[in-house]
Order: sequence, then C-alpha cells, then structure tokens
Amino acid sequence: MEPADHPRPSPQPLAYLSYLTATVDDVRDKVAELGGYTRLLGPEASKAGTFKDPADAAALLASRALLRLLLARELNAEPLATRGLEITRHCPGCGVADHGQPRHRRRAVSLSRTRELVMAAVAPAGVLLGVDVERGPALSAKGIFPGFDDAVLAPGERAAVAAAARPDALRLALFSAKEALLKAAGVGLTIEPASFLVSADPLGPPAGWTPGHTPGVDSGPVYLQPVDAGAGHVASLACTAPLMVERLDIGKLPGQ
Repeated sequence: MEPADHPRPSPQPLAYLSYLTATVDDVRDKVAELGGYTRLLGPEASKAGTFKDPADAAALLASRALLRLLLARELNAEPLATRGLEITRHCPGCGVADHGQPRHRRRAVSLSRTRELVMAAVAPAGVLLGVDVERGPALSAKGIFPGFDDAVLAPGERAAVAAAARPDALRLALFSAKEALLKAAGVGLTIEPASFLVSADPLGPPAGWTPGHTPGVDSGPVYLQPVDAGAGHVASLACTAPLMVERLDIGKLPGQ
C-alpha cells in the first residue's frame, strides 16, 4: 500500500484507487464548514429520515457526503459542487434506485459505514470496486451471531477460525473481505458468503493485493486488500485491477 503522504503523480492520476475512512463526527464537522448536509447532498439528505435510530441516520449522511467529497476531489470539482454530482444507485435484490450499489459514469465508486466510522473509495472507470468496514470484536461481539460460521464461512475458513488465536477478529475480517468482494461484483448478499472461500489462513495486516475468484465476476480475478481502519474496526478493498492505493485523510480534503 502507498503511504498516506505519497506524492500523487499528476500525469497519471487515474492509476490510483483513492480511499479514506473517517468518523461520523469528523465528516459532520467537515460538512458543517461547507454549509451542512442539505447543501451538499440535496434531496439525498432526506433519506436519513427513513431511519428510526439517530446514529444510523447520521452514519448514512456521513457516508454519502464522504463519497461525494472524495469524488469531487478526484474530478477536480469544487467541494460545493458535490450536490450536482450524478450518483445513481442499483439494488440487485429489489431494483429500487434509492439504495444499493452507487455508480458514477466517470469513476468506479463504493462506500460503507458503521455507526461510528464511514468509508469511501474512488477508482478509474472500467474497474469493479467494492469496500467494506465492519465493527471489530471490541465493538461487535454481538455481531458474531449464532450460526455465523455456517452463514458466512466456507469450510476451509471455519477450520482456520477454529485454530485462530483471535477467532472473532478473523471472523469479522473474513466477513469484511467477502462484503467488499460481493460489492465489487455488484451482487451484494444475493450470493451467500459461505459459498466461496477467501482464505484458509489468518488474514494478516495490510500487505498489498491478493487475487481470488469471486462469484458473479467472470472477467478474471478480483483483488482483495485488507486496510487499516484504526482501533475498533476492520476494513477491506476489492477491485478487478491491482491499482496503486492512495489513502487520504478527511482533514486534507478541501474546505470552503
């Protein structure tokens, strides 16, 4: 992985996959500098009203704003132009256009969220891209629900979990990896995560791309990379090209 301060070569900016993670509070503060969520998201901001829990609503707004701010940066657009960026959505399960996989005609885009942390990524058009962030064991012990292994893990992964020193950490890392891969394929959880294997070995710290087969993608391998999401979370990138990776910081995104 490229270090956060690696200079971005201007002649070939699209050779990079750019991503960032940020807390919900940090995104809210950045958006406040730019006039608030309604100004940045337009009608999309009303989607938060469909959530009963305020934390879920705040995370939705933060994730969608973060993606738009990152996309504006990649398109060399002004931050206040984020409202006009045409991001469409497609749900493979029901076909409704107000949720599901985000799409943009000039870039591959993806996002993910928990109640505390949001993640967004942008890559060149023409690749398939997926990202996922999950609460780690310290925050998500209840997330390891009864039957988790049967629902999520392939047989080889179950054996790895049984032998792992930190089995819940491996479970959640594998789940994050599978979510990212299925998002890249555009099929989401219409494919059962337990139906394919990511790794029969413990997933170590971020160490570059690993190719693998993903259901729903017949064009070749989908590359997986675990990434550091800070204490309390695990996160993954998936892409059909092993691009150079640029990790950004929300504090360095343009403000007003």
